[in-house]
Amino acid sequence: MPLKITVESLNREHLGAARWGGTPTDGDTPTVSLNIRMVNVDAPEVHYPGNRKPSGQDKALSELLTKRPEVFAPQLREYLTPKLDGQAGTRQMEWGEKSRDAYDALAKELLQFDPEKERYRRKVHITIGSEPFDRFQRLLAYVAPMEESATQRKTFNLMLAEQGWVINYLIYPNLPRREDIIKLQKAVATARKNERGIWSDPLLLAGYEFRNLVDTASKKSNGPKRHCADISKGRLYLPEEYFKILPENRLFIDRKHLKDAQEKLGLTWA
Repeated sequence: MPLKITVESLNREHLGAARWGGTPTDGDTPTVSLNIRMVNVDAPEVHYPGNRKPSGQDKALSELLTKRPEVFAPQLREYLTPKLDGQAGTRQMEWGEKSRDAYDALAKELLQFDPEKERYRRKVHITIGSEPFDRFQRLLAYVAPMEESATQRKTFNLMLAEQGWVINYLIYPNLPRREDIIKLQKAVATARKNERGIWSDPLLLAGYEFRNLVDTASKKSNGPKRHCADISKGRLYLPEEYFKILPENRLFIDRKHLKDAQEKLGLTWA
């Protein structure tokens, strides 16, 4: 008697985009390549908005506080004023290029790049977070040189934070394990205090600050959008108050997740 199978629901959702890698290995094994956005960290931008150079935003950012005064509360304006000195976009791009080059050099070293064969000898280990893709269809993941033992594995996310080339960028609810949050906090705090990498420039905007300010200048946004929690104290701040929290302690929360975050994390208003 034939087996009868009833499927109550079968939901297929398009999540990401990849480039076709050429002829399949066999009849059920294609090769594709896709962009990965390393989760929980953020580097200065090399291209924004779109493929445009950040340096092209110098004038718009220098005029932002004057042209859109209604967006910025007095303390936020005071915090941003020295950073929007007419070179904010150029500074963003220069540090973005340095961050990218540092990552490339680190990868070539740890993944044993062979210049003659133009390939890497070691593979990488990919770990996906709770949300697999972002709105740009990039895979959200932790990337680490392959190790036989998971306890020996260290992600590029964390190593670049230790060297001062990225800032932590935690967005609720896509959070790592508590012990990983603590490692990232310590890495960023140490790099900041020792002025490593991007932390040697006090006028540099974090990548997420730069993107938001560019969008605000073009009226696609109206200043900071996400609430921000201090994960070291469990205190919650309004979007325009994020700068009151040390960078390594910031947890960003979209309005739609605010109530859930308050209940699950025990956050109280500052």
